[in-house]
Amino acid sequence: MRVLVCGSEGSLMQAVIPKLVEAGHKVSGVDNLMRYGRRFDHAKVDYEFHKLDLADNISTESIMQTVEPDYVIQAAARIYGIGGFNKYCADILGEDVSLHNNVLKSAVNCGVKRVAYISSSMVYENCVQSLEFPVTEDMPDHAQNPTTDYGLSKFVGERLSKAFARQYKLDYTIWRPFNIITPYEKAESSDIGISHVFADFIKKIIVEKSKNISIIGDGSQVRCFTWIHDVAQAIADYSFDPRTQNQCYNLGNDEPITMTELAHMIHDVGVELKLIDDGNLTFTTVRHYHDDVRIRIPNVDKAQTQLNWKAKQKVRESIEQCLKQI
Repeated sequence: MRVLVCGSEGSLMQAVIPKLVEAGHKVSGVDNLMRYGRRFDHAKVDYEFHKLDLADNISTESIMQTVEPDYVIQAAARIYGIGGFNKYCADILGEDVSLHNNVLKSAVNCGVKRVAYISSSMVYENCVQSLEFPVTEDMPDHAQNPTTDYGLSKFVGERLSKAFARQYKLDYTIWRPFNIITPYEKAESSDIGISHVFADFIKKIIVEKSKNISIIGDGSQVRCFTWIHDVAQAIADYSFDPRTQNQCYNLGNDEPITMTELAHMIHDVGVELKLIDDGNLTFTTVRHYHDDVRIRIPNVDKAQTQLNWKAKQKVRESIEQCLKQI
């Protein structure tokens, strides 16, 4: 099949694309290279690439007509840590919703069969969450809308996908990844939170060899870090599967860990790999965000029951693989 991957140069799609190619699909990628300004070629496979901005509707219509895809994976978005999506809130809300609307309109005009939308666990930010009751796919429909502009952009993106299905009969699949951990992301700013927390921690603990770690909040926030290739495999294998037609799925590793526990784990693995010397970590809170979610844990029963998908790799293994690529 012909597959157009929007946001093709981002970390997740660079893991998805080789799996699509291996499955025999013809892949075209499109990206505006906004975040880093260049391609990193982590995918290590040949695919047709187009540099353009999907926020421009004429460009979006043109690339859709050129590629004539059977299916689209829509992952184009501005992706940051909590500091980044607070700093660039207007760009995220305005541009990301706009470009997703452009992709859906062009998909309708060009006869695309389905658009798989890469959403986020941030749609759950105002859902009631606890260690005992992980979030399920139906919860955002019955909770207050997300408070952050990033979370709201993903919530509206999901609603757009569903609205296009109702009005234009354009099928969708919605994926909600939980805190992807990847060797592809490097902390590119000294401003904490622009990158994701694991990238910031790796830079501070392993690269800079610091024992005094700057953190956001008190460090007791709970997340579930999921290996990028576990998430990528689900997206590549099931985005066009009949079972996922007009369905939404959590993709996460149900292994809760606090931010300080994550930092200690990175430190311990770094010591084992002889990348740093042993020592005691200390933490200094440098910033608070009122919209920083305290607990976010996925219920992945739906993906496991319907698709036989479950995250295979634990956090420690993921950290080891990241550190071995430094």
